[in-house]
Amino acid sequence: MSLATAPTHPGARFDDAELAELATVLGREYAIERELGRGGMGVVLLARDLRLERSVAIKVLPRERAADAAHRQRFLREAKTAAKLSHPNIVPILHADEAGALAYFTMTYVDGETLAERVQSRGRPAAREVVRLLREVAWALAYAHARGVVHRDIKPENILVERATGRVLVTDFGIAFEAQASRLTGDDQMVGTATYMSPEQILGRELDGRSDLYSLGVVGYWLLAGQHPFEGAAAPTVLVKHATEPAPPLRTLAPEVPADLAAVIDRCLAKEPDARWSSAEALAEALAGVEGELAGVPARTGGDRLLDERQVSAVLQRAAQMQADAARRVEERSRTGTSPAPTTASALRVSEVQAAAAEAGIAPEFVAMAAAEMPTGGALAVPAVPAAAEGRWAVRLFGKDVRQLVVSRVIRAPAKAVLDAVGQVWQTSPYSLRLQDAVGPHPLDGGVMTFRVPKFIHSADGSGYGGFSYYMYVLTIRQVRLTMQRRGRDAIECTVTAELHETIASGRKLYYPLMGGITALAGAGVGVGMFFLMMPILAVLATLGAVTTIYGGLHKVNQVFFSYYLKMGQEQLEALLADVEANLRAQAVFGSLPAPRPALPREED
Repeated sequence: MSLATAPTHPGARFDDAELAELATVLGREYAIERELGRGGMGVVLLARDLRLERSVAIKVLPRERAADAAHRQRFLREAKTAAKLSHPNIVPILHADEAGALAYFTMTYVDGETLAERVQSRGRPAAREVVRLLREVAWALAYAHARGVVHRDIKPENILVERATGRVLVTDFGIAFEAQASRLTGDDQMVGTATYMSPEQILGRELDGRSDLYSLGVVGYWLLAGQHPFEGAAAPTVLVKHATEPAPPLRTLAPEVPADLAAVIDRCLAKEPDARWSSAEALAEALAGVEGELAGVPARTGGDRLLDERQVSAVLQRAAQMQADAARRVEERSRTGTSPAPTTASALRVSEVQAAAAEAGIAPEFVAMAAAEMPTGGALAVPAVPAAAEGRWAVRLFGKDVRQLVVSRVIRAPAKAVLDAVGQVWQTSPYSLRLQDAVGPHPLDGGVMTFRVPKFIHSADGSGYGGFSYYMYVLTIRQVRLTMQRRGRDAIECTVTAELHETIASGRKLYYPLMGGITALAGAGVGVGMFFLMMPILAVLATLGAVTTIYGGLHKVNQVFFSYYLKMGQEQLEALLADVEANLRAQAVFGSLPAPRPALPREED
C-alpha cells in the first residue's frame, strides 16, 4: 500500500519522460517498481535498493516544481528536517540528493496504509484502538517538538499504520518548519489542510507544537464521531469556523464515546493554545490513562491476548505446521515451499508473536490461526501425529493426502462491506455459525476470525439435520477460519479453512477395529462354510482369499464414503462465500435488506 496517499495536486504531475530520466539517473542504486501516491509536494515511488536488497520509498519533486527555487528549497528542507528525527513512530529519511532537474529523497518503505485508507476500507475503529493510534502519534510529535520541529499538516493521510505490527508512523514533513530557524521564502503563507488547521495557523500567528495537537484532536474527533468538528462545501467556510467558532463537544455527536476520552479530545480543540494540553507528551500521558480505563472494554476486533512462554511455543509449532501444510499444497503446483523452525518467547501478545515469527519465516496469518485454536487461558493441543504419518493416514482414509478443506473467492466490494455481510450471513440460518474469536490484527493484516460450527441445527420439521452442520459434523469439523487479502482497491479475497486433523485422528481409531472386525467375521463365516464343504487346506486358502477381497473392498468403500463427504464439505464451505457475495449483490440492487432470519436452535458440543 502507499507510503503517503493524497489527492492528486495539479502541480504534481509526473510524466513518463521524468520517470525514465529518474530511472536512468538512479539506475545504479535503485530499481523503480511503481507509483505509491502523490500530493502537493511530490510523487512517491516504490523502488528496490540494489545494494542493500530492500524496498524503499522515493519522493520526487517533479521538474516543473523543481524549477521554482522556493519549491525546491522547501522540498529539500523537508528531507533535512525529517532526517534529524529518529523515532520509532516517524518514517526515517535515508538519503537526499538532486538529479539534473529533479530533486528527490529516499525513505524507509512502510508496508501498510494511511489512516484515511484504513478507515475507508474497514470503518471507524473502536475507542481503544483510537486511543492507541492517537497516543503513538502524540509520542512522535513530542519527540519532534522537543527538537523544535512543528509538523503543521497532521491529518489521516500523513499517518501510516504498518500492516504486520499495527505500529503508527508520521510522515510527510513537507511543510514542517524548525521553530528556531530563520523563515524561508513562502513560509509566511497559509499552508496546511483546511479541515485540520489550527486557528493560529489560519490567522497567520506564531506556531508551536500545540498547533499540531489541535490537528491531532480533529483526527481523533473524526475517528470517533465519523465527521469533523467543522465541515462545509467550501474550504474558506471551514477555515472561518475553525478560527471563530467553538468546536461542538464530541459527545454531542457521539454519545457512546467514553466521557474521559471525549474530554481529552475536546481539550485539544480549544481555540486558545494555552487552553490545550501543554505538550504532546502531556497528551500522550492523558491518552495512556484513558487506555488503562478502557482496558476492561472488549475491543471490536479483539483477540490480541497475552500468551505465556509455553503457549507461545505451542502456537509457533502449530503455525509452522500449518505453513508446512500450505507450502506442501503450493509445492504440488509450483514446486516451492518452506517449513520454518519455531522459536520461543515469553509473555507476548499475539501481534508481537506474529512480528517475531516473521523473522523465522512464519507468515502472520498462520500464527493467528494457531492462536485461534487455543482456548482463552488454556493450552493448544498441537497434533502429536508427525506430518508424514498423518499424510499416510489421509491417503488411507480419503484416497489422497488431504488434511484441510480450503476454499477462496475474490469478492469485489470494500473490506467493511464484506465483513458486514459475513456477520449477517454466517451467523444466521442456515449456517448459524458463532464468532468464537478474532485473533491478531484486522483480517486484512494477517488476523483471523474463527467461527464455531454447531454440532446439530434442529430444522423446523424436527428432522434434527441441517445440510451445513451435518456434513461438518460427519467430518469432525468444529471450527472454520476466515482470512482476507486485498486483491485491488475494492476487491477482497476471502479464504475459509477447516482442519481435518480430528477427522484423521478419529479415522485412525476406527479404521483397523472396524474394518478388521468386519473382515474377521466375514472371513470366519467363509472359513467355516468351506471347512464343511471342502478339505481343510482348500478351506484355509479360500478363507485367505475371501479376507483379502473383503478387506480390499471395505477399504475402497471407506475411501468412496470419505471422498463423498469431503466433496460435500468443500461445497458447503464454498456456499459460505457464495452466499456472502450474493448478499452484497442483493444489497447493491435493493438497498437495505429485511432483517435476516434468526439462527435455528442448535446443540453445541
